[in-house]
Amino acid sequence: MQYIDIALKLITGMIGILFFLRIAGKGQMAQITPLDTVSAFVIGALVGGVIYNPDMRVWHLMFALALWTLFNLFIRFCMRSSLLRRIIKGDSVYLVKGGVLNFKVFKRNSLEMEQFRVLLRQKGVFSMFDVDDVRFETNGAITVSEVGKVAESYLLVNNGAIVDSSLVHCNKTRAWVTRHIRDNGFNHPSDLFCMEWTPGKGLYIVAKNGDVKRGKEEIPAEQIAGEILN
Repeated sequence: MQYIDIALKLITGMIGILFFLRIAGKGQMAQITPLDTVSAFVIGALVGGVIYNPDMRVWHLMFALALWTLFNLFIRFCMRSSLLRRIIKGDSVYLVKGGVLNFKVFKRNSLEMEQFRVLLRQKGVFSMFDVDDVRFETNGAITVSEVGKVAESYLLVNNGAIVDSSLVHCNKTRAWVTRHIRDNGFNHPSDLFCMEWTPGKGLYIVAKNGDVKRGKEEIPAEQIAGEILN
């Protein structure tokens, strides 16, 4: 009977974790942020603790997984606020800007030069002479812009909120972003799913309804869906 109980808990735990990942989205598997790390530890502790505790039943496991899933969704809802998102998820930072190493960021992230060189080699870059900009992403990976090869782009609006850290990196202001939003036929950043700016190329704007604007050309969401299906 005890073996059957363990098997039921194990199956319930697996189904519960799969359900949690479906609710949280595929982004949960694509990148590891501090929130994702905490979620992994908590879920592992919940399932492992309940499986080998004879006093805990399958219903206890189901309740714990459901409660954690709801709490996780609540945290992700709160992350719509740019301030809370920065606190919970963090921001990407420049390790190298214009070929110059940012020593303070290295120290703040406890990153040694040899570790940094390993990350560069994984990107196919073997010399600092080839590096223009390097960003340290929230999941611990790096994004490398090589000298003369990659044009930088900036995410100015994310899920209806202006990304202040991007404004700092590209030397723009909220007034500049708001003006371009209105010039493209929208009233407020909350009308947008995202807005990206690439120097020399312009703005790439996606509205909340899925419509896309590249410069003066607007592409309806229905047309994009048709192109994908075809």
